Amino acid sequence: MRTLSLVFFLLSLTFCGRDREEFAIQIALPSDPTHLDPLFSTDLTSQKLARFLHQGLFVSEKDDFVSPWVTKTSHTHSPSEEIWRFVLQKTSPPIQDIHFSLARLVSESYPRKADYQFLLSVQILSPSELELRFRKGTEEREWKEKLSLPFASIIGKEEWEKNSLKTYGKYKLVQWKKNEFIDLVYQKEETKTLPKSIRFRILPQSTTSLFLYRKAELDAFKLSDFLLSIPEATSEFTLTKKGRSVQYVTINQTNPCFDLPFRNALNFSIPREQIIQKLLESHADLTYGPIPLPYLERLNLNLKPMNLSYDKNKAISELKQSKCYPKILTQEINFRMRGDDENQTKGRAIKQALEEIGLKIKLQPMEKAPLYKENGEGKGDLTLLTWYSDYDSVWNFVDPLFHPSKTGNGGNRSFYQNETVGSLLNKPNRSLADAKTVIETVTEEKPWIFLWSIQENYLVSKEFLRYTELADYL
Repeated sequence: MRTLSLVFFLLSLTFCGRDREEFAIQIALPSDPTHLDPLFSTDLTSQKLARFLHQGLFVSEKDDFVSPWVTKTSHTHSPSEEIWRFVLQKTSPPIQDIHFSLARLVSESYPRKADYQFLLSVQILSPSELELRFRKGTEEREWKEKLSLPFASIIGKEEWEKNSLKTYGKYKLVQWKKNEFIDLVYQKEETKTLPKSIRFRILPQSTTSLFLYRKAELDAFKLSDFLLSIPEATSEFTLTKKGRSVQYVTINQTNPCFDLPFRNALNFSIPREQIIQKLLESHADLTYGPIPLPYLERLNLNLKPMNLSYDKNKAISELKQSKCYPKILTQEINFRMRGDDENQTKGRAIKQALEEIGLKIKLQPMEKAPLYKENGEGKGDLTLLTWYSDYDSVWNFVDPLFHPSKTGNGGNRSFYQNETVGSLLNKPNRSLADAKTVIETVTEEKPWIFLWSIQENYLVSKEFLRYTELADYL
């Protein structure tokens, strides 16, 4: 037949545009970033782009934090503050840009501001020397770690005041056409391990990404669960990332009916292993509370045993102990998630499990922006979400997720309150023993339905594999 399928015809019209040769590599993103302002790099897309665009005064390197821009540091003791001075190299960004960027951490309001309460002031001492004052007791590793995160990235002061963006990462922004693409070009010394240019295409549906990949018009995209068995997804062209994320359902702690027996019931009602095996085709890992098991294997925390395995009878027994039982059985519980097929499929599986213990569940698929906005305002009973670790630290799986002062869009989306957890998260010199206490406490109190850690699978092209460093940026 000469008649093309309507879907493929429309796709061919949609993606007519510049020739592929203009960009060395093309990568799919599921959505636009909410911001390119590093202070607001809290969503996954913004965080991924930040790895290409941004750099802070310090960078993470193996098990340490170093600065390519600082030639000398000195520490002055004070009764009330920790005073650090930095002599900058000639190759560093202008000191005015560094001062401007770090001073914003003190003066402006942003979702992760509570993480930077330790930073008290930023001052230029000379054309090449900068002084930072930290809260007394702030450990060197803590402030270096926080100054290496995307939120503390250095941007151009003059450009920012003119509503433009100058960054000091490996790439610079050339063009952003919302809902279509974001173009970057390399701005550092020439290398063969990264491409000279990248176009990120905004493609919400992985089926569209697959269509373009098969036409050799796309070099990398994240495989949805239902695409993991396609012929192209061989071991050679599939990159897998483990232990970087945790998927969970927030249980809104502002509802007095959602007490501990109720939260226990929800957790015991979920057949995690069955869902992982059948629905996710074994491309996910179990967790201990909020921590992926593959990540825990790297640590030596000796966490006390806690069994949250599927047990329908135990779930029903716990539900009967809830203070709103049996009235809770007649109340409709609102369960929200993103509206794409993958999240809705998981949502339906969770809904079925909750209904089997007698609850009335109403699914409410939503667009990403209103979902996060309304969750941040405390709306919705249950919300299916995914957390991707900002940086390699066990603390990133608990702070800000359970910090009592970082509710809503600050990261604590269940509005969980525990003073002991808050005091441990606020300690200037947190230890692994503190992390153990926080993890065990949160797992016992269950502000979430703990689900699983998603294995991220990316289908990549031969051209993508030419650049040996590029996989680290996915």
